[in-house]
Amino acid sequence: MEKLIIGMITTYSGRWPKELPSNRNTEYGDWLTKQFPNAQIVLLDMPVTSSEDLQNAVNIMHAKKVNLLVQLIGAFTGDNIAAHMAEELNVPIILWAPHEPPFDGGRLMSNALVSATMNAAALSRLEKPYHFIYGGKGDNRAVNELVRLVRVYGAIKKLKNTFLGLLGYRPTAFYSSTFDETLIRRLFGIKIEESDLKPLFDKMEKVPQSLVDKDMATLTMPKNLPDGYAENHSRLYIAMKQLVSEFGFNALAIKCWPEMGNLKATPCAVLSRFADEGYIIGCESDIDATITMLIQNYLTNDFVFMSDLINIDEEENTVTLWHCGQAACKLKAPEAPISMNNHPLAGQGTAFYTTLKSGSVTIARMSKIGDTYKLFLTTGKAVPTVANTTGVMVNVKLNAPVREVIYKIAEEGIPHHYSIVWQDVADDMKKLCEILNIEVIEV
Repeated sequence: MEKLIIGMITTYSGRWPKELPSNRNTEYGDWLTKQFPNAQIVLLDMPVTSSEDLQNAVNIMHAKKVNLLVQLIGAFTGDNIAAHMAEELNVPIILWAPHEPPFDGGRLMSNALVSATMNAAALSRLEKPYHFIYGGKGDNRAVNELVRLVRVYGAIKKLKNTFLGLLGYRPTAFYSSTFDETLIRRLFGIKIEESDLKPLFDKMEKVPQSLVDKDMATLTMPKNLPDGYAENHSRLYIAMKQLVSEFGFNALAIKCWPEMGNLKATPCAVLSRFADEGYIIGCESDIDATITMLIQNYLTNDFVFMSDLINIDEEENTVTLWHCGQAACKLKAPEAPISMNNHPLAGQGTAFYTTLKSGSVTIARMSKIGDTYKLFLTTGKAVPTVANTTGVMVNVKLNAPVREVIYKIAEEGIPHHYSIVWQDVADDMKKLCEILNIEVIEV
């Protein structure tokens, strides 16, 4: 995935002293570079004040293909610079107004707050995307706002660069796995292509036995499998690696039953191994849940888990989140045993049985409801969990009443798969939805 490219210009109008804008340009440019080492920062040597400066800034930012522009108000700036940059670059602008220098009884030296709000009004009238931040680089509130915006726009750029493969269509009677490909491309920028399962099955047959034996030797965890299932697992794992490389998919959604089970190759444990490698695969061809997984992963660079909500405990205010056995093994609770077993429901394949770790979590689901997308969102804390059924599971103590949550899910028509990440990124997800004009259903 390409890095987010952030441009920064410092601005002021010509009748204001240039010393403060010049100092801010240097100080904030250095700070921005250190603050965001994973982004590409495009800076100018001098503040922008004249028409010539403005056109030079446009040319540089165009050439560098910036995705996001920070306009630091060095001192009072008219609306012309923000308006022109927005029209020419067609990227969101962050209007950043540092605090006013200490008043000493002399002339006003910055007036950045007035300028930023005035520029915001101009961009609003022009219907150009912008964000407003007030406070200096030493103000944690301002810094956190900027960090969130950079993180969210970084995730949006990754979504636009995502090539998502669909291996097979939805399982039998799973209407919740249907999707609107063109709406997804228009809203998220994700490109989707489909391949039947047959090419994958053909690749499985052709994997050399030597590679299968070598992969099987790496499966050192306890196993309780029928004869031949471990070999099927390794054949499928290697074949999926080949297919991903051949097509160049960044992520997958797969129809994991019934055809794969008919070959005794239900892929839960294979999906788990991919997850441990940082590669996201949504099961049961649930594209919308897979998109949610991608968003949470892009925001956090952390492991995510697609689950069903199978039970609630009103007394403890917990929900049990479970699936067949495809969670990343790196998510397991440190004290929990783990083993590779036959599929916990239908058999016919491999799955990991374990319980998952404790910690703060964000539970979410992007859903096409009517003609648009909405985000279901709730938060809580994963707690120590005792396995009470086969598969992989975790109990989460929600911040909202659990009965209220499940009724909200049913009333809103939210499908049954949810993505979980072990971080509180609710505010990041809400900001992303604000930018993409997606309604949030939060409980």
